[in-house]
Amino acid sequence: MANNKRETFLDIAKGIAIVCIVLLHIEEGVIPNRLNVFIGSFMISLFFVTTGWLDAQRIEPISLNELIKKRWKQLAIPYFWWSGLILLFDSILWAVGYYDSIFMMKETYKTVVLRGCGTLWFLPALFGGEIIWNFIRRKHSVFLLCIALIFTEIIRYVYADFFENETSDMMKIIQAPFFTFDNMLSAWIGIAGGFAFRRIYQKFHTDQLNSVGCFIIGICLCIIAYYVANDWPFPVLWDMTAPIIGPVGVLLLCKAVERSKMVYFFNYWGINSMSLMVTHYSFIMVWCDIFNKLFFNQKAIAGYPAFIYFTVIIFIAYFANVFLLKHYPFLFGK
Repeated sequence: MANNKRETFLDIAKGIAIVCIVLLHIEEGVIPNRLNVFIGSFMISLFFVTTGWLDAQRIEPISLNELIKKRWKQLAIPYFWWSGLILLFDSILWAVGYYDSIFMMKETYKTVVLRGCGTLWFLPALFGGEIIWNFIRRKHSVFLLCIALIFTEIIRYVYADFFENETSDMMKIIQAPFFTFDNMLSAWIGIAGGFAFRRIYQKFHTDQLNSVGCFIIGICLCIIAYYVANDWPFPVLWDMTAPIIGPVGVLLLCKAVERSKMVYFFNYWGINSMSLMVTHYSFIMVWCDIFNKLFFNQKAIAGYPAFIYFTVIIFIAYFANVFLLKHYPFLFGK
């Protein structure tokens, strides 16, 4: 049986991750590159790791049918609804000349092949990654796990090598469905990593591993992840290092401070991470870009003004979340 009690530190960690995603989407050239790489290495994979962390609380995995039924409501239905809303919004901007027809065709195609408009790629990736991991876990075979890891790394290496530096429209069309599958493979590795670390934490967790202990270990793991993310010498296996070590470090740091009122902001956005994930990129950022072009005659948001737009995005997203969650909870799988 799984523990259904919501763990606050997981929501805090997810909140940190989603806020980092918004910040890195809007800023341009302000955050130092090495720090940018480190944040980018964990901000998405943390959601995969927390999924595995929660799954590890189950003695036995749920059935595949139960998983699909549950995640269809939580991930698939929001994907299709949000895709429709984004395409409708883009169509209005296309009608007034902000987007061209090619852009609209690309967005529609990406939706159909589950590449997703904007940040929506994450939902099919998590859905597929959970299915892969559920299949592997139910087999209770270390050999199968090793084989799956080897094949995953081979497939991801071939994918990266084939599409690297390819920028033509035709190659992007070909790449889109493979991009979806590549993200699913990345997702299941993160889920497996979160599962493994949760079992290790459960085995060694004692009263002596208090907040101070979690904080120290979390800091150490984040430092290791920072250097691995920037200086890992091997092109392969990178996704098994920093994108897993970093999230675990962040989780332990959040465990250490979960009772502090200072992290309530992140706790809120962790609980409502899907809302901020979707609305900030495909809607609010677009309006910020239009405003920036009309009133400041700048092609793109750049430099320190990006932090002002970041604040505006968070502010608007909060009220959008309150309204949508009250009237249209199905948009968030609820």
